[in-house]
Amino acid sequence: MAIIRKKNKAAVLALLLSLVAGSVQADCLGMKVQAHRGAGNAPENSLSALRNAYFGPWDGVETDLQLLGDGNWVVHHDLLTGRVVDAGAPRAVKQMNADQWRAASMKNRGVTTAETPPFVTDIADLATPFPAKTLNAEIKDIVPSCAPVDSLVNQLRAGIKHGNWFLTSAVPNNLVCARRADPQGYLGLIVFDARNAEAAGANRVSRFIAKNARAPKLDKPWLQRVQQQIGMPVGVHVDARSLDANPNLLSDAATLNMPVFVYAVDGDSALAASLLRAQKRSHRWPSGVILDGNPDAFCAMVQ
Repeated sequence: MAIIRKKNKAAVLALLLSLVAGSVQADCLGMKVQAHRGAGNAPENSLSALRNAYFGPWDGVETDLQLLGDGNWVVHHDLLTGRVVDAGAPRAVKQMNADQWRAASMKNRGVTTAETPPFVTDIADLATPFPAKTLNAEIKDIVPSCAPVDSLVNQLRAGIKHGNWFLTSAVPNNLVCARRADPQGYLGLIVFDARNAEAAGANRVSRFIAKNARAPKLDKPWLQRVQQQIGMPVGVHVDARSLDANPNLLSDAATLNMPVFVYAVDGDSALAASLLRAQKRSHRWPSGVILDGNPDAFCAMVQ
């Protein structure tokens, strides 16, 4: 999926329509397939995992970005180190500086490796030789002001000359800031389904939240409010359970020219099953999917 920025408004509109409708020539029923935190044969969100994904059969790479205390943007999912990045005792990423980040090491399934965790500048360099593959970069935390987001957009714009990248976030204000810095680029609002709270960490609080949560209501008026708040082009990135709970989502989004990307905290098999149910209801596939595993194996499940 090419998200290449263009000044021509007609070209931007055509690009947006292609995101919603998909291409009949696509390998996976018109859906664009992205690697979740890189290829799974290396530490998640490591430079090696992202590199393997770029060289692999995926259409793009999904990754996570956070802000260090000194203003540097880095690639990392969790708000604390420890699970994937070994920085000594677990610590908040936002309290670290660049030197401390460089001194840390990636962990692969609990085992510390010799690989250091990447900065945004590293993935910009990595993405440059792959103009046909999309970098999907999620801003994980609440950014205190628009200035750091401006800096991030400028880094990506300067580092990835072909322009095939976009930002997502579950925090709408992060995307409002991104829209100011990037008026024409695609942005994706991630919808957190609180019924999946335990996926972020199984404990008493997360179990209570998951047990008492309701599915988010993603109807057409809600989609229109997203458009108004963030500005077009914008889409929504949802969990498979949210897609099941909102049977009209794909149809409503298509009428508004809004892409929909889908992932599943329960794995690729659960995602495939959800998409088959959605296709039976609406005769539509989403614009793209974010996978933990191999694209060919997933696409075979939905053929």
